[in-house]
Amino acid sequence: MNISRLVYVSTAHPDLMLTDIDAIVDTARARNEAEDITGLLIFNGFNFMQLLEGPPDSVERVFGSICKDTRHSGVVRVLSGSAGERVFGGWAMAYARTASGDGAGAFALTTDSLKAHLPENLSPELHMLFVSFNTMSSFQMAPPAGEDIQPAQ
Repeated sequence: MNISRLVYVSTAHPDLMLTDIDAIVDTARARNEAEDITGLLIFNGFNFMQLLEGPPDSVERVFGSICKDTRHSGVVRVLSGSAGERVFGGWAMAYARTASGDGAGAFALTTDSLKAHLPENLSPELHMLFVSFNTMSSFQMAPPAGEDIQPAQ
């Protein structure tokens, strides 16, 4: 089977609550299963990083839907390409977040926990990408020099 892999990052809408994210995860797991998509979503309190893998058409269709979702912004495709095999084959969508609790079956987003949950066959580059993302603070886009962001009226 031809497997496509895509990783993106985005910034959560400021009004998004953890219960909203848990609902997103539940819905996404069902859709991912229907589309034969597997992967991992992590939320560091401000930003999302997600890896999607599966049939190329399904990955692009799901990513297109993600890009249109108004619950986050600044979606950036970090990498995409083909893969010889799935690395998250057992997970319709694993989910890690910084907040305590086990909403939507989440595991704690700590460096140790993340390292323990990442598959052994994950490439060193992807491993570093996910672990590095965990240690970053918010990376919202800043306005160009000399420009102020004006609130919407």
